[in-house]
Amino acid sequence: MKEAAVKNLKNYVILTAAAVIYAVAISLFLDPNNIAPGGVTGISILVNRFTKIPTGTVNMMINIPIVLLGLWKFGWRFICSTMYALALITVFINSLAAYGAVTDDLLIAAVIGGALIGVALALVFKAGATTGGIDIIVKVVRTKRRHIKTNILFLAFDSMVILASWMVFQDLTVAFYAGIAVITDSIVMDKILYGSDEAKMIFV
Repeated sequence: MKEAAVKNLKNYVILTAAAVIYAVAISLFLDPNNIAPGGVTGISILVNRFTKIPTGTVNMMINIPIVLLGLWKFGWRFICSTMYALALITVFINSLAAYGAVTDDLLIAAVIGGALIGVALALVFKAGATTGGIDIIVKVVRTKRRHIKTNILFLAFDSMVILASWMVFQDLTVAFYAGIAVITDSIVMDKILYGSDEAKMIFV
């Protein structure tokens, strides 16, 4: 009982740290540079440009039906931790947005922002939760198709958002850097979740 409580507390500490890292990536690197890093957050950035509703708030609104899907598939315990992470991300994204971009160099913003998202998502998954959005959809898919790696599923969904960002901003350069952010995110998350594959096969 005590062991379970300690483990649960540890997971929520990890989720809190991950939420801060995720929000820093979005509000200080990607969002202010018009880089939509895929997923629901990327969609939220695009919607923000049309509605002026804060990105974090849009993210929460879009996530409501997806969280309900997660509730149906995984139950209250899973959704409680996911809602905790999602609520913190919403608050932190909106709060940090006031500080603006740390850099206006698109390459730096894309690489650092993407890497931070990869770290945050990996931590969230390791804590047995998600940040909502595509995370839940990916988790649902993997319950039936466990052989498909998490990062591959993310890449598929993110690619569609990148194409949408190209159309919204009418800027191929911004879409290109969004792609770099997504690839960086995927590589970092893959390394943390699965580690390095050191096995090699040599044909003679």
